[in-house]
Amino acid sequence: MDSKTYNKDVRKACVEAVFDEFAEHGDMIRPQYAEQWDEVYASRSFGHITGPMDVDVPDLVDVIIDTIVKEAHK
Repeated sequence: MDSKTYNKDVRKACVEAVFDEFAEHGDMIRPQYAEQWDEVYASRSFGHITGPMDVDVPDLVDVIIDTIVKEAHK
């Protein structure tokens, strides 16, 4: 596999990991106000998560690094 294909696969895996974490209502991305998950909208097809939210950047980085390491061991 060439590096361009590998990078595309890693990028796709990282995006999926972020959306999966959001879908599980993890601590990485939370609504700004209590449990108002209905105000935060995720669109996998467009690659966007929008609405009033707090992003825990260290947790976001952990998800991405863990995904890269996992992909590297495939």
